[in-house]
Order: sequence, then C-alpha cells, then structure tokens
Amino acid sequence: MTLQPPLDGLMDYQPSERTRLVLALAELREEWQAMARGATLLDIEIPAGLILNDIANRLQLSPQERYVLLGGELISDIDNYLETRVVRKLPN
Repeated sequence: MTLQPPLDGLMDYQPSERTRLVLALAELREEWQAMARGATLLDIEIPAGLILNDIANRLQLSPQERYVLLGGELISDIDNYLETRVVRKLPN
C-alpha cells in the first residue's frame, strides 16, 4: 500500500490563535468536569481567583500578562494559598 503525499500547505497548518484559546479553555473545562466526578459544574464551588489562575496557566501567560490579568494582590494571595497546600515531609 502506498501513502499519498500530503496536500501542499497542509503540513504547515496551524490553528488560529482564537482556536488555540478555545481548545485550551475546553481542556480546562474537561479537567474541572473530571474533578467534579459527574456533578454539574454549576453546583461546584471554586474560588474565582483560582479559576483565573487556572486560565492564566492554561494560556501560558508571561509574567507581565499574568500581572495584567490577575493583579499583584491576587498573585500574592494565590502564591500564599498554594504554598500552604504543599505538604512537606520531614526526614525521620
């Protein structure tokens, strides 16, 4: 069986920025749905700051873009929150 060569320009196709944005947000929604274990996302309580942080992470924003989206105070709050969630194991 012989494979046909790809159409000219098809291998170079990149989705638009908007398409990549929508796909990234859809992937985030799918992760939230998996964590919800069958419950509707309308009934899930999630802090708004953490949602914005998830979006910033998913979009791979630069530090400057994160600052514009989240603001300095929220970035600090999120950092503090995430630090308290880290469990350290001390050697015996």
